This record gives sequence, C-alpha cells and structure tokens, in this order.
Amino acid sequence: MTRLILPILGIIIFYSESIFATFSPIEAYGETRFLVPRFLFIFILLLSVYYKPRTAYIYGFTFGLMYDVFFTGIIGIYMFLFPLLIYVALFILKLINQNLLLVGLLGLFLIALMECAVYQFNALIGVAGIDFTTFLTQRLYSTLLFNSLFLLLLAYPLKSWIGNLQHAHLED
Repeated sequence: MTRLILPILGIIIFYSESIFATFSPIEAYGETRFLVPRFLFIFILLLSVYYKPRTAYIYGFTFGLMYDVFFTGIIGIYMFLFPLLIYVALFILKLINQNLLLVGLLGLFLIALMECAVYQFNALIGVAGIDFTTFLTQRLYSTLLFNSLFLLLLAYPLKSWIGNLQHAHLED
C-alpha cells in the first residue's frame, strides 16, 4: 500500500496545478499578473533530494510527458526539462549544503530557468504572444512569488513525509 501513496500524491499535485491555474490571471495594482503553479516540479525536486534520484527522474519524465499532453500543444518540452533540471539540481546540491532553505531557493531558481526556457522556445516557434519584458513583469515575478508561497507552506511537511517514506523503505 505504501508504494501507491507516492504516485497518488504526485497525481493529486498534478491535478491541483490546474485547479490553482484557474485563479490566474489576477489583477494586481492595475496590471494583469499570471500565476503559474509549479508545485509538481517542487515535489519532484524534493523527491530527488530527500528520497531517490532515480525515482525523481522517472517521475520527472512521466509527469513531464503528462504535462505536455494535458497542458501544452508541444510534446517534449516539459518531458525534457523536468529530468534535466532535476539533474542540474542534484549536481549543484553535491557542491553545497542540502538544507531545506537552499533546496527551496534552488527550486525557485530552476523554476525561473524553466519558465524562461519555455518562453524562449515558444518565442522561437512563434507562439509567444508577449515580449520578454512583459513576460518578466506579468508572468515570471508573480509565478516565483506564488511558488515561494507554496514552498513556505508545504516544503517542510513534504520533506518530512518524504523522509519518513524513505526511512520506511529502508526498514523493509
């Protein structure tokens, strides 16, 4: 039964992103802001650091493909970016301390990198309807703020739960 909990939680987080995306765009200070939830990427990042990197790569590839199929018209961008960014995160975390604050800051940096890469790819194929300055002011900053709120609220409980799951698997 415990083997099913992790995929079920991943699916719940996957679908919760679409629920939170319904709150976007919002009007703030007379401007339109887009909030893009990247809860799934944060979950996969925490899996890679506090559980098993191999499992995180599999989840990154699988949920990246699901993300491409359900939310974008371009197959492969998230399927490629999720595992690649997890690889980058694990490489960086080998060099620095792995406390939750640094993992969270690294996660926000990687979300910014992912958003910029997706924007650049969309601009390259001609489907990005905004310029880069508008992307920064209307989408990237608010997305980072929104996901940092998620990190503040749920990173520690997720880290603890994943650590307990890792401990339970070591006892088996």
